[in-house]
Amino acid sequence: MDIHGSIVFSGKLSELYKLTKEGKIKTNLQGSHTRPCKFWTAMKILSGIKNAIVIAHGPSGCAYGVKNAYKLTNCRNSGSPYESVLTTNIGEKNIVYGGEKELRGAILEVYKKYKPDLIVVATSCATGIIGDNVDSIVDKVKKNINAELMTIHCEGFSGEYRTGFDLVFKEIVNLMEAPTEASKKKLAKYVNIVGGKMGPERTEVDTDVKELIRMLEGMGAKINSVIAGNCSLEQLKKAPSVAVNCTLCMDIGYVVGKEMLNVYGTPLNSTILPYGISATEKWLLGAAKYLDMEKETKEFMEKEYNEIKEEFEKAKENLINKVAIIEGHDAVKSLSIAYMLEKDFGMRPIIYNFHPWNTGARETSIDYLLLAGIDPEILITKGTLSFGKYESMQQTEEELLAFLGAMDSKSVIYFGSSLSFPSIPLVDLNAILNRPRFGYRGALKVAKAINKAIEYSFRPRSSLSKKMIFPDKASGITSVSSLTDKLSQDVPDCTMYSKRRSGRCINS
Repeated sequence: MDIHGSIVFSGKLSELYKLTKEGKIKTNLQGSHTRPCKFWTAMKILSGIKNAIVIAHGPSGCAYGVKNAYKLTNCRNSGSPYESVLTTNIGEKNIVYGGEKELRGAILEVYKKYKPDLIVVATSCATGIIGDNVDSIVDKVKKNINAELMTIHCEGFSGEYRTGFDLVFKEIVNLMEAPTEASKKKLAKYVNIVGGKMGPERTEVDTDVKELIRMLEGMGAKINSVIAGNCSLEQLKKAPSVAVNCTLCMDIGYVVGKEMLNVYGTPLNSTILPYGISATEKWLLGAAKYLDMEKETKEFMEKEYNEIKEEFEKAKENLINKVAIIEGHDAVKSLSIAYMLEKDFGMRPIIYNFHPWNTGARETSIDYLLLAGIDPEILITKGTLSFGKYESMQQTEEELLAFLGAMDSKSVIYFGSSLSFPSIPLVDLNAILNRPRFGYRGALKVAKAINKAIEYSFRPRSSLSKKMIFPDKASGITSVSSLTDKLSQDVPDCTMYSKRRSGRCINS
């Protein structure tokens, strides 16, 4: 493959940013690359509030999907009690005559059965289209229950996936109480970590959030809540009185932090994801400024660095001036990794297939990076803009291999998914189960992971695994959706062992 004929854009992040703003590069997502709908992302945040029941006002399938994806997953991973996601289960009759009666009954039944602190009514596409007067029903029912009631208008068709996050975080702010001099004095050494979602942290893993909490407590601060990562209504009400909000994810966390700053004046410390030492220190010092703990924080930072210094500096020696190809599918993460690799390891980052759509969706992180003087190279190939996820995955893999063919394999490292098979050392940061990846300890783990990838790069990857992911034209494991349209409608939703045009379920 001729890589030059496959390149859509090659240049600096600042150039891509400028061209998309001028409309010279299209930013729309193709159908196969779309994200979860507004309803799903809204429910992801709502799943992070304790003792809260969400009523999905719509067909049962909407609630079933988010319940399995978020609530049940959280409970299995953390051992937390399950809190139901319920539905008004409207059908064809309700689509014609409305589902207001069902909603009223559901709210009263939920309160009687569960006695939650908070009941949230989340509208679906169906109830948004028929125009049920949800706000009126909620207002009338309020006097009959002793719980907070909140309506979230998150019909999937009413906005792209980011709007679900933004909407819920802004509505959560309405549950909070304005700070008083007494409450601010009481919480003068407290912090909120904002931008969390889905609920409690996994019990068996030292997660990144746990590491941020450990570091904040290590420098002498206390945690009021992670919003919305298993926070209670009481914690939310007190949240504006803390010394500072620290963003977890700059883009998502920034929304709730900015809203709290505008409404209640709560200070905001917003940085990119704290991968590596430089980003971690900016994150900690940003918090320390509002906590009046600069001296304690610098002492803590020195102690943390000294604990990893010898190993870290030794690991870093092999990485200076090496090229880092960073998979760009997760925009915020790829930008944060680029920042770490350039600042901490002296590497040259190239973000591969950073979709132009991200220049609008991730403006906050891009602006931060450019202001910090980090302007990584961006390479976008035709594959990432092609329609059809399965086919474009094969195409981008071939384009990646063609691009790497012109480079010295001993000086290049690929940061991306283990489902890719480049001919160079590969580091999959998502596969580092022995986390954290944030902070000083995380920086050391990343450095070790890179060097381990270099050390074992002589070992060939599994050819069987590669064939399963990228089957040849004659055979392989494939999904139903990649077969003919007619066949994909006629067979159950299962994996097929096929010759690309016909097949049978593996377990049939």
